[in-house]
Order: sequence, then structure tokens, then C-alpha cells
Amino acid sequence: MDLMKNAGRYTRTACFPCRHSKRRCDKSLPACQLCIRKGVECSYPTRRAQKYVVLPQSSETSQITAPMRDNSTTSGVTRSSESASLERGGSVEAPPATDVVQSFATATAIQFIAPRIFRDAHLEIPRVNIAIPKDVAAHVGDLGQIRDIYATFSSQAVIWTPVIFRKNFFNIALNPLSPRRVEGVLMCLCMKLYCTSAPSFEDDGKRTLYKMAKEFYAEVEATGIMSVCILQSALLIAVYEIGNAIYPAAYMTVGSCARYGVALGLDKLTVSLTGEGNLGKPWMEIEEMRRVWWGILILDRFLNLGNPSRCLMTKDPAYDDYLPVDDRTFLDATARPQDNIKISAAFALRMGPFARLAQATYLVNQALNLLSPLPIEDEEVDSFDIGKESAQLRRTIEALVYLTKTEFDFRDLVTCCQAAVSYCAILLLQEYHWRRMRITSTEEACLHMFVESRRTLEKLATMASCMREDAEAGRTLDEEFPVFLAQVIYQAGLATVEMGQGNPDKQLRERLDTFKWLLRHIQPKWRVAGIYLSILQSKEVMLAAAI
Repeated sequence: MDLMKNAGRYTRTACFPCRHSKRRCDKSLPACQLCIRKGVECSYPTRRAQKYVVLPQSSETSQITAPMRDNSTTSGVTRSSESASLERGGSVEAPPATDVVQSFATATAIQFIAPRIFRDAHLEIPRVNIAIPKDVAAHVGDLGQIRDIYATFSSQAVIWTPVIFRKNFFNIALNPLSPRRVEGVLMCLCMKLYCTSAPSFEDDGKRTLYKMAKEFYAEVEATGIMSVCILQSALLIAVYEIGNAIYPAAYMTVGSCARYGVALGLDKLTVSLTGEGNLGKPWMEIEEMRRVWWGILILDRFLNLGNPSRCLMTKDPAYDDYLPVDDRTFLDATARPQDNIKISAAFALRMGPFARLAQATYLVNQALNLLSPLPIEDEEVDSFDIGKESAQLRRTIEALVYLTKTEFDFRDLVTCCQAAVSYCAILLLQEYHWRRMRITSTEEACLHMFVESRRTLEKLATMASCMREDAEAGRTLDEEFPVFLAQVIYQAGLATVEMGQGNPDKQLRERLDTFKWLLRHIQPKWRVAGIYLSILQSKEVMLAAAI
């Protein structure tokens, strides 16, 4: 039925821009007065319950349609010709459903090329759902299996659970009233991947779940769908690749996450509470996006601990950037805008684990910036003194570790990611200082050892010894180790080998044996621990051969 009321040049329904902005429309033709004042293209529905706006693809092709925000995020514009058609009482034919894919491609291109015009014209991107492969659907299972996957993931993901807003995930993946969405299926698959034990060294060609997750992610990404849920899935893939020493894929995946996050505007959320274009979004969704960006910042710097000269993919966090809110308020959905505080104010306040990890990452970034411009070790030693230049930084890092001790029990150091990352920074500074001093004996290593490094090695040795004693006594250990623990134990082992210089004393041999035991204990969860063991053994052989 034609909805246009030609008498008096008025319509019976509000225009699309006024509907979208929830404004009072005067329903006048050919355009309402509010749209005229705002300089916005005004268009009206042509039939009852229409939720589509005509998006011209070209002058030679038929018009295609895209659903409004009811279904997802973005759509098309109408031109003056449509208003004229409406004024004449005519109707616009609805296009075939297959044209929605073309409309999606057009809308996403406009959004990327001209984001401001896209926003001001109130465009929308239609929902495009790709077919879910049978093997993927089989791995994810039904709603009950998805709940089990999430429960297992929540119990194992020591640090990455606070990046995912539980309510949003349930709405995407567990809502029985809506069709299964590809983003939710992808995230469930990546959660299952994260919880999968490390493959054996002889089983490289049989990582079927990993390959499936990578291929499905690539297929979803290729559609052009932009979603925080898809980015979270990529983060889980990156953690799996880092933990299982799948290189250079891990480095590439984190770089891709950084680009994806910038495309979504997540990088603006550390300098502004709402970023750009997020006005009107629920606050918890904005906080979730901020936490995802911090997750990318953390992994980007973590990957450079072995090579500080490698270029980072993300901008350095600043002293006045906003940290994530406390994990408890985020998971309980009780966080408020005023709960966000800046890095500069966080040293004197009680913070959640993820915020402390972000704070530690800021300090790790300072260490990487200090070391990245230094010449390689084969060049002559210049006047730059790492010990003197890093003294204040080391004290600040150690102060952060002591601060977290008031918030977490000492025994929780095993799963305390912020302490592990902080210790990684201290040991990295120590390693480079020894290189520049060209130490050749245990005495020289002790002479040029930072006091913070000495305390770090003692704490890590005590922790590893306690775990070994518990295991030998038959007591159950927490098996959900973060990948950061493997990294810091590896760096502690390297420092111990360096101190021994190919001829370690009894104390150093015992300490190194304890670190190796812990790496072997971590290896069933994270394969990279076995790679670290191989590197330590190679370092020992090289130093012993040099005597």
C-alpha cells in the first residue's frame, strides 16, 4: 500500500534520519525541516514497515538496499530523485536479497574512505552472514557446548577473560532467539583453540583446530565485517601462536590486530573516554573496546622483549593515557566513566590485575625505547651507561611489583601477569647492560649486576623452588599458567647462564636446574617453553666452549 499522503504534502511516517536520531519529524515533503536545517539527506519509507534505504550503486545498475541499525551497523543514502518519486506518490521497488552483499561492499568502502560523510549522512552497514563450515560448526557445537567452552576458557584464561564483556558474548553466541552469528561462532572456536594443549614437536602437520581457526578467521575477515568480536578472536589466535612458538605468524597476527583496531578507532580510547564516533554507545561496550586495545599494546611489546630494535606496530602509551577499569566492575557490568583513571594517577590507587598489567606494559615500553636505538653488541662501547640511564626506571618497575604484592598474595606470583612482565623488563635491561660491559667471568657479572636484577632472580628462584617442592610432594599445582610466566623464567634462566659463564658454581647450577624444571612443567600448556629450554642449552654449550 502506498503510504504517501499527497494532500498537504505530508507523509504518515517519519523520515529515516529522524528515526535514526530519535528526533521529532514534521513529515513534510520533499524533506522535513529538521533535515533541511542540519543539511542532511532526507528520505522516507515507501511502504509499510520498510526498514531499508535505497543505496545507489551506480548510474547504470539497479538500486540496492541495506537494512538499518536494527540489524547491525551501517547503510545507504537516498538522492533527491527518491524524494521526487515519493512526492509523486510513486514507490521504489525492493531489490533482490542477493544485492545486499553488493550494498554491504559499497557501504563499507564509503565508511573507510569517507568516515565523516558516512556518519553525517546516517549511513548503515547491512548484516552479512557467511555460511559456517560444517567442521567449524561441529567443533563449536550447540548452545550447551558453547557454554562449556566459555566456562573452560574463563577458568583457564588468566588474563584474557577481562578483555571480553560476558554479556555481549552471550548475546552474540548464546541468544536462542536470534540466528547464529558468524562472529560468535568464530570467537567460540578461538576460545576452544586457546584452551587446547600444546601440540607435540613431532605433530606440526596435525594442528587441525589451529588451521581451522586461522582459515575461518581469514574467511570472516575477507568479508569486510568490522567487529570487536572478530578482533578479540584474532587476539586469542595471537596468544595461542605466541605460546606455541608459531613464528613469524604470531608477529603477523599481532600486527594485523593493530591495524584492525585502528580501523575500528580503538586507538583513540586511551586518550579519550569515548574515542571517536562512540557517542550513544553503551558505556560497557566502550570499556570493552578500550581493554581490547590494551591487549594489543601488551602483545605488541611482549613480542619485542627478544629484539627491542624491532619496530612496534602501535603508538607508545603515554603517561596520561586511560587505563582499563577494575576487572570486577567490568565483569559485573557496574563500571562507570568516572572509574577510568590515567596511568599517572594509578600508582597510588588500588587497581585490578588487567589495569596493573597495562601499567606494567607502559614501563616495559620505556625500557624498549631506551634499548632500541643502541648499537649492536659487536660495535664499540660508547659513553651510554644503561645502568645510570635506567636507574629510575628500574626503581619504578620494582615499586610497581611491590605495590601489586599488597593486592595479590605472594603465591599468586605464578599467575601474576603484571609482576612477570615487570620482571621481564628488569632482566632485559640487565641483559643489555652485560652485553655492553662485555662480561667474561662470574665476578664481572656480579660486579655489573643491578640490585633490582638480583632481587628479581632471588624471587623467581624461590617461586620455582616452591613449585618444584610441591610437585615432588604430590601436591596439585595450578596448571593454568599465563604465557608471560614462561617468558620471565626463560629470561631468568638466560641471566643465570650468563652469570655462570660456562663454569657455574653449585648455587647457580641448582638455580638453573630449577628454572629448567619449571619450563618443562609449563611445556604441556605452552610449547614455547620447550623452545626456551633449547635456547638455554645452546647458550650453555657456547659459553662452555669459549672457556
